[in-house]
Amino acid sequence: MSARNEAVVYGINAALALAQHRPQSILRVFHHRDVRREVAPLLKAAATGRRPYREVDAEALQKLAQTTHHEGVVVVSTPLPLVGFDTLLAGVRPDALYVALDEVGNPHNLGAILRSAAYFGAAGVLVPESERQAALSAAAVRIAQGGAEVVPCCGVPDLAAALRRLAERGIASVAADTRGGVGIGRFTWPRGVCVVMGNEGEGLRAEIRSACAHRITIAGGGAVESLNVSVAAGILLAFAAQRGGPQAA
Repeated sequence: MSARNEAVVYGINAALALAQHRPQSILRVFHHRDVRREVAPLLKAAATGRRPYREVDAEALQKLAQTTHHEGVVVVSTPLPLVGFDTLLAGVRPDALYVALDEVGNPHNLGAILRSAAYFGAAGVLVPESERQAALSAAAVRIAQGGAEVVPCCGVPDLAAALRRLAERGIASVAADTRGGVGIGRFTWPRGVCVVMGNEGEGLRAEIRSACAHRITIAGGGAVESLNVSVAAGILLAFAAQRGGPQAA
C-alpha cells in the first residue's frame, strides 16, 4: 500500500478507539513494553486481522509518530475517511446535534472539539474544504481521545450552503459570537441544532454568520477578550445537550 494511503494514529485512547471501530483499517502496530496490558485489545484486533505488531523502544515510537506524545503506541492504518455531506444529510434526525467549524486552524482545537462532540452525543462535525481549516491529522486524532472514530467528520465545499440545507431539514444553526448575541443563559435551544464556531483569530466569516438562524454569546468577566474556541464549543455543547431529546440523558 502506498504511503499516501496510510495514516499514523498514536495515543492509547485514539489507538484503542481505532481497534474498536475500524479494526479492518489497522495495518501495523508498534508499542512499548510498558503499555502492553493497556493496548491488549489493539494487539488482539491486529492478530485477528493478521496484521503485524511489534514491541519497540521509545526512540522508535518517537520517530514513527514524529512527536514525544505517542503514549507508548503507534498504529499505521488506512486514513480516517471524511463523510460526504449527502450521506450525512440522509441520516439527519429532527432532534440531532451537530457542530460546524468555520476554518478552525489549530489541530489541537479540532481534536478537543471532536472529543466534546463525542461526549455530548453530536451526530457530526462539518468542516469547510479550506487550506485554513485543520485536517484530521494524527495530532487532532490523539487530542480527540477516540472522538474522531465516533463522530463523523464531514468536509463541505460551501459551509454556508451546507448550513442552509441543514435548516431545510429542521436543524437550526446557532452561531457562537463573542458579542452581540443572546446570552447563553437566556437562549432557548431549538430541537435540532448545529453549533457553529469561528476561526481562532477572526471568528465567523460574514457569510457564515448570515447563514445562521441565531447568535449566542458566552458572557465573561472581561479580564480577557474571549475563550479558546474548543473551550467555548464545549460550553455550548453542554448547554445544547440539555435542550431535550436523546442527548439530554
